[in-house]
Amino acid sequence: MNVADHARRRKACDFCVSRKIRCDTLKPICSNCLSYGVECKITPLSNASRKKISRRLNKSGPPSSSSSSSPQPDRADAIEARLAHIESRLDQLSAEKADFTQQLHLAHALQPSQVIPELSFESFPETHAYTALGMWNEDTSLPCLGTSPHLAFSTNIPTSGQLELPPLSELLPAVHKYFESYNRFTPLFDKDKFMRMLDDWYMSTSNQSLVPWAAINVVLGISYRVLDGLPIEVTGLAQCIRNVQSVTTELMMWRKDLLGVQVLLGMVILFQGTTDPQLAIMLAGSAMRLGQSIGLPSRKALDGLSAADALHRRRIFWIAYILDRDLALRAKAPYTQLDSETDIELPDIDAEDDMGIFTSKISSIRFNYLRARVQLAFVQRKANDILYSKRAHKLTVEQRVQNISSVEQMLFNWRNKIPVELLSADGLSHMISQLPIHLMTSMYNRHLECLFRIHSIFSFDEAWINRVSCYFSPAVIEMREHEVDGELVHSNLTPLPNGWPECVKYCRLSLELSTLGKETEYSQW
Repeated sequence: MNVADHARRRKACDFCVSRKIRCDTLKPICSNCLSYGVECKITPLSNASRKKISRRLNKSGPPSSSSSSSPQPDRADAIEARLAHIESRLDQLSAEKADFTQQLHLAHALQPSQVIPELSFESFPETHAYTALGMWNEDTSLPCLGTSPHLAFSTNIPTSGQLELPPLSELLPAVHKYFESYNRFTPLFDKDKFMRMLDDWYMSTSNQSLVPWAAINVVLGISYRVLDGLPIEVTGLAQCIRNVQSVTTELMMWRKDLLGVQVLLGMVILFQGTTDPQLAIMLAGSAMRLGQSIGLPSRKALDGLSAADALHRRRIFWIAYILDRDLALRAKAPYTQLDSETDIELPDIDAEDDMGIFTSKISSIRFNYLRARVQLAFVQRKANDILYSKRAHKLTVEQRVQNISSVEQMLFNWRNKIPVELLSADGLSHMISQLPIHLMTSMYNRHLECLFRIHSIFSFDEAWINRVSCYFSPAVIEMREHEVDGELVHSNLTPLPNGWPECVKYCRLSLELSTLGKETEYSQW
């Protein structure tokens, strides 16, 4: 192949050649041109340019006295072979990013009906769960999360013509189920405002915008995932999550009202019930940051609002607070909202609208679930501080023991505020309905997690570590010849550590509660 042939088949566009950057050769526009907003074109080489390249190559070749008398291998062929090898290597290296670039290209180049993206969490920013020693790294951009600086949200941002929803007749049953059950105990949305927004959406296309569309999808997603127990890969649920995922950037910049915070918290609720909580951790921090930017933790921001609107803002803040503390302890990472920056009143003990309150089917028992979750979040914050904060590593052994005893007392006081009938599996199964049982089970599991953090080997308590380590000792596990299993020698065991009976008791309660509800992917995690 001669030089002209090579020049004619150049793949890189003019912009990438001029900037000396690698071109991914996507058509009709490559990713670099798309990012910089420039025209993507390849200008054919003129005859003069080809001759110039030919002269340059001939000058760079080694002189040969016999070049006129005997044919030599064409230098252009050698260069062509090297270029082919380089191109194959570049293709191999770019294969890892092929999915992302292709999705970005299709989102801009094709009509919505032609693109059906797969549900993927790769478009969310990378997050890291830090260890106790590394989570306070000052180099991270967000100490509470360690969020990667290269955010990759909204790779497929829909336009108004793409905001599709099921017919209203199909959507309403799931919406009504959500508001009559889950939203009564975790009041994330105001029912009247949401239903007006839903009616406006179907009344006129001029009322259809991204964030309300995402809010409707979140309500559908919670109904499918939490109430119906569907796996996250099911078509309807996966589509709802894809829809909300596509407008995450818009949600994080939404400051007109509470809708952006509400949708982000709804996404946290959805992703909390997965084997990997990293997305939930990242979204919880983002929701709290957005709430801080609109004054959600401040009582002063309630000035001038009606009593109903102020109450709704307070409830949304406390839901965000609960999720922030819950996921921070699970990730062994700092939480986002400081108590010193919070002056919002706790949820009312006896709310007039009964929001957040469980009532018994057979007795007069009333239990304020939302308030109990907030109070448990206070204890989780204390446990996080004494175990994983930077300050905790400077404590003496005596100070550490004293702090653990303080958290233990806080857990004891918290349990004493729960009606005794709701502290057993039998009592729960007879007193309240199925969804409250599921929520109580989740709350007790968070309580158990907190109890385990301050005890067991997670607390780095020497007594617990020695107790666990002794099971590796030949003096405790006596092995006999020709026997696979050893015999436990109880007389050689050290005494049970302090806190063991409590851990065993609530482990048993958790196991008993797990048998009461419907076993789904969400309820397991």
